[in-house]
Amino acid sequence: MRTICNTIAVAALFAASSLASAFELEHAHGQLKLEHPPARIVSYELAHMDTLDALGIEVAAVPQSVYQGKLEKFNDAPVVGTLFEPDYLALQAQKPDLIIAGGRSAAAIPKLQAIAPTVSFTTDPNDFMSSVRHSVQALAAAWNKEQEAQHWLEQLDKQVLTLQQQNTGKTGILLFTINGRLIPHAPGDRFGYVYELTGLESVLPARTEAQLQQTRPEPGSPEAAAAAKRNAAELTAIAQAEPDWIIMLDRGAINGGEKTAAQTLHNHPELGQTQAVRHGQVYYADPNSWYIVTGGVQNLTTITAALLEQMQ
Repeated sequence: MRTICNTIAVAALFAASSLASAFELEHAHGQLKLEHPPARIVSYELAHMDTLDALGIEVAAVPQSVYQGKLEKFNDAPVVGTLFEPDYLALQAQKPDLIIAGGRSAAAIPKLQAIAPTVSFTTDPNDFMSSVRHSVQALAAAWNKEQEAQHWLEQLDKQVLTLQQQNTGKTGILLFTINGRLIPHAPGDRFGYVYELTGLESVLPARTEAQLQQTRPEPGSPEAAAAAKRNAAELTAIAQAEPDWIIMLDRGAINGGEKTAAQTLHNHPELGQTQAVRHGQVYYADPNSWYIVTGGVQNLTTITAALLEQMQ
């Protein structure tokens, strides 16, 4: 009887040990359960790579990019394709236990799943901070890094709150510039999260669902001409509204490209004459941080710290 009891006790301890080492990660498509925490992680989503790095979780291989700041060390990491297109042979050679995909690599998820368990997260531009908090907490819970996550989130929340308090009653607009064009981003647009971060009130109304669902028209088409006309009208409306702050995001300056945002803004006959431009109330966002990495907790802490420094 004692032998049987001992056997049962050992089995129970073994089961408890196995349960303790189990890995569960809540993500956009459900919950991933593994017998052991993954040791070799590949992330095609730089926001989550940034968060993993902040939490002290190693990433084995990365997509091709120019890594800067706290992610600079990943310039020496093995490369497994681009942000959009994985190199499947290089990926297989890394023998990943977990793959994190993102919006840019979403189409590749079925093929990635054939190589290793694959997860992804979604970001709601209308509820940006909650989306970030959810992904950070999910990653932290999976690796038992809740304390580290709390430290980062508290710091980020404090900086965002300070920004919002500083900008109470102030207005702004984010202008995305590429090839000499200026494209406004209102709440709901891809970079509409700027209003939530800064507390600035957009001088343009939030996008409607119908506007957000519109596809990019073919160049030279009547639809493209109509879109250009609407864009020009919005730029005029922005200038007339005299925003307290203009935030510029220069697509061409990504990965060390030529910076043309200031010249493009000053060349615009109406926006170049606004009080924000005359009084130096223009913030030139770091394009790699804002456009490529975006919603990583470490990256957002850096972004909001830089905004605080200039918007004092």
